[in-house]
Amino acid sequence: MSWGFFFKGIHSTSKEIRILNIQGRDTLPDIESRTVQTASKHGVLYFGYRFQERRIRVRMTLNGSSLSNFRSKIRDIATWLNPHDGPQELIFDDEPDKKYYAVATDNSDFEGMFVKRVAEIEFLCPDPFAYSITESSATISNDSATINNTGTAEAFPIIRVDFSASATELKIEKNSKEFLRIVRNFVAGDEVVIDCQVGTITYNGTTNLITALDINSDFFSLDPGDTTLTVTPAGVSAVSLVYVRRWL
Repeated sequence: MSWGFFFKGIHSTSKEIRILNIQGRDTLPDIESRTVQTASKHGVLYFGYRFQERRIRVRMTLNGSSLSNFRSKIRDIATWLNPHDGPQELIFDDEPDKKYYAVATDNSDFEGMFVKRVAEIEFLCPDPFAYSITESSATISNDSATINNTGTAEAFPIIRVDFSASATELKIEKNSKEFLRIVRNFVAGDEVVIDCQVGTITYNGTTNLITALDINSDFFSLDPGDTTLTVTPAGVSAVSLVYVRRWL
């Protein structure tokens, strides 16, 4: 198979496309710096940043045996790239373990010689991160564990807590700095699922426990590198989590 990419689960070589160049993956996405001017100080005050969307441009060639053959291939490519269904998985052959969520937003017409024509397609990634194509998992044994996130961006875990004894609260602390605390009575057999990406807490599969959340709680992420999680009260639950690594 020639080098290329998968989009919507279809490889570019099946469209008889040959990739010439790809831009937009090797550097950071555009950065929006948060600043404010003050009347008494030169320059600005810096309050952090936000990554904007990522744009990946793919330059490619298409060969055809005749004008009608070209037109047929181009119609097929247009159908494949149609943004109707919104962002879809985009996976490049040189990073088969990572995927972007992308939608085609711009393209140039195929131009050039009769037997070989060149065009460029722009993929918009509203979420600028690359995601692992597989989930990672971890178990918190003896009420504490250090989890190594090998991605280069934070990852948001889904945490499952299975109670083996009664408790009046559940607290999961991150690096002794942030925590998520639920105050209510639990009994053996109860299950709590915490989705830190969307900010939901499900109790025994149906009930939403968001109203039982301590007001100082955070739906925390796993930073790149090591994160230590500690569960209290000790000895009353088994805790596991899954997360998807992300890269800049």
